[in-house]
Amino acid sequence: MSAIANPTIVLATDSLVPSGVGEHMLTLADALRHDHRMVLAFPETSGGESFLTRARESGCETLPIASDGASIAGPLRDLCPAVLHVHAGVGWEGHALANAGWLAGIPVIRTEHLPYVLTDADQKREHLLGIGMVERTIFVSDAAHETFRKAGASGSRAVTIRNGIARPQPSNGSALTRSSMGRGDGGVVIVTIARFTPQKGYAFLLHAASEVLAQHPDVRFLLIGDGPERAEMEAHADELGIGTSVRFLGERDDVADLLAAADIFVLPSLFEGLPLVVLEAMALGVAVVATRIGGTSEALGADYPWLVEPGSATALAGMLSVALNDREMRARLGERNSERYVAEFMAERMAAETAALYRAVVAEGSCRV
Repeated sequence: MSAIANPTIVLATDSLVPSGVGEHMLTLADALRHDHRMVLAFPETSGGESFLTRARESGCETLPIASDGASIAGPLRDLCPAVLHVHAGVGWEGHALANAGWLAGIPVIRTEHLPYVLTDADQKREHLLGIGMVERTIFVSDAAHETFRKAGASGSRAVTIRNGIARPQPSNGSALTRSSMGRGDGGVVIVTIARFTPQKGYAFLLHAASEVLAQHPDVRFLLIGDGPERAEMEAHADELGIGTSVRFLGERDDVADLLAAADIFVLPSLFEGLPLVVLEAMALGVAVVATRIGGTSEALGADYPWLVEPGSATALAGMLSVALNDREMRARLGERNSERYVAEFMAERMAAETAALYRAVVAEGSCRV
């Protein structure tokens, strides 16, 4: 591929709600688009349309995927890309796209964004057949890679390329943002950003918040995101009597401002690949309290002190209290996180490693046309 000027790369997902997968694709495309012709493919769904719009606004071409699942093999042949790079949020996604690329004679690379979570026998078989059609499988963390390896589902040509992000750019100062949140008095703000799904552990966070607020009633929790469990969690907060201290903000376009103004970022997930929101908090120098799960531990470092076992509201509440009571440590960990982001998790490093893999695959001459 080094001999091809501006090779065409198609980044594609069939995830109906791309969420972090879509953000990853946009970041990768932005980092590569000066040396590659980047085409981004998303489903024509409410979740996919916003990413198609953002891709076009960033200067990339787009390829809408029909909501009825119609094959994109024809459009792929017309584009004649050097590589089709399929992104799977979970293991049952992406197989139809890989098959379309295989039928079109295009080298296919697949990125797994989460650990191995498949339990259905048919889905396991489909996954094994699917990875047989790809030239390489990428995992976003060593921890996620290991879960697939243990399941015998990593494929014979697998690599780890850790997630990376562009540094978030707040548009307002922290003082102005905190004032807009009613926190101009210096009260502590704890922020989380995640879809409202069982994976993210919101129920445990709300119980932990209840325990924290009993000792620190002036703390405010800001929950940013949307999803199928949001209404249930809002009702649960009211049942716990913490509805006035926990604000559900929904989807926001000022996430960087809210995160930069936070005193603590918390992520209570039960499993992750390598969460982009933790990288965003790190890039902005925010102290993090999170669960000790593979991808999060890999982002923060195995020696990071403010990690707790997943699924324990009491442990999470205890660690949040530790963080609340040690402002100096919050500052030190925030600085440490920022330095670790620069050293290991910038978008440029991820893009360079991915581009090198594209070149290797194309150099093998694996196209079947």
